[in-house]
Amino acid sequence: MKKNIPNIITSLNLLLGWTSIYFAYLGEINWAITVILLASLFDYLDGFAARKFNVQSSLGAQLDSFADLITFGIAPAVIVFFVSSMSLLFVEKDMGFWLFLALGLIPLLGAIRLARFNTVKEESTFFIGLPIPAFALITISLTWTYIEFNTLIVNIANYEIIFPIIILLISFLMVSKWKFLSLKKKNLNFDQNKLLFIWVISSLFFLVLLIIFGNSFLILPIVLFLYLLFSLINNLIQ
Repeated sequence: MKKNIPNIITSLNLLLGWTSIYFAYLGEINWAITVILLASLFDYLDGFAARKFNVQSSLGAQLDSFADLITFGIAPAVIVFFVSSMSLLFVEKDMGFWLFLALGLIPLLGAIRLARFNTVKEESTFFIGLPIPAFALITISLTWTYIEFNTLIVNIANYEIIFPIIILLISFLMVSKWKFLSLKKKNLNFDQNKLLFIWVISSLFFLVLLIIFGNSFLILPIVLFLYLLFSLINNLIQ
């Protein structure tokens, strides 16, 4: 029974990704985003369970990648499509097809990222290229922020086009050679993980600050922005 637990958790991740796509289709974007957040928890738990019970397998690894592609590659692209296609610009100018085609780059780049992860040995202290779950979390956090601040940014010229372009630009980080911070540490030595500790401490600081001022919905975007920032710093100083 133990050997099947990680694969069951991975399957739940996949089903949640499929459910997120359904909610996006219905226009229930907040639910679509919430489901992906829940799926990210299952994505962590399947690997934890595999290591805990020592039942890691090639089948589990392939299933995990397939689930990640659906949940963290296809579902975020669908969410961005439906959010962006709601604007009159895409409706009136019949640009929906081209938007859909362009956003197809997201699962494509995600698939390349996952294939590289499965075939190229990466150092345990960092990831080479933005991990696809991190990309998905960045995408949904920006989408959430986009929705919350919609009334504030509505007057920005071509904001309907700028939003999906930003997401597409971020997606190329998945196939970049940049080194991104990894939480999969074999040790917690401060000298070897300074930037990781600084990121965690900074995130906790903003977490408390935003809760105090009642802007908790900004927690995830800021934490992920700091992740990108400290990963960039890591590349510059090495």
